[in-house]
Amino acid sequence: MRSDNVLLPIAMPTQKQLRDAIANIIRDIQRDHGETDQCTADRVGVSIGTVRNARNETADLNALTIAKIGAVYGARYVDPYNALYGATAHPLSTSEVDPLSDMARAVATICDMRRADSPGGSTELPKEKLDALPSLKAAAASLTAYIASIERLRAAA
Repeated sequence: MRSDNVLLPIAMPTQKQLRDAIANIIRDIQRDHGETDQCTADRVGVSIGTVRNARNETADLNALTIAKIGAVYGARYVDPYNALYGATAHPLSTSEVDPLSDMARAVATICDMRRADSPGGSTELPKEKLDALPSLKAAAASLTAYIASIERLRAAA
């Protein structure tokens, strides 16, 4: 298949890749928020079967449901879906943000993973990386919001 899109030369995702991305979104939400399928379904406004099938990679979610997930849980949760076309989601923050504490926490987490007495020694284990992901994402979100607040200054000038 030939693509004329020179700005986005990425192959079209397969249904398996789409379902895998959605399943990862559901799993991330449930892990980070300690939710069951029923809790997630209630918050997003879909049936428990819809959430279960999406988590098990046996069904697709429509665009409205994916948008609701981003609205309810935050833009970063839809990143596995956005990554299929080379993008990430960043919230448009209207409040002033100081990213230093989130960034410091993320750096400390990376340092802890690389300590000689950590489970993997100086090599970061996949589990350590997955455990660090929430703190790394929080740092990225804070920094992005801070940059957006500065860009708003430029737009106002």
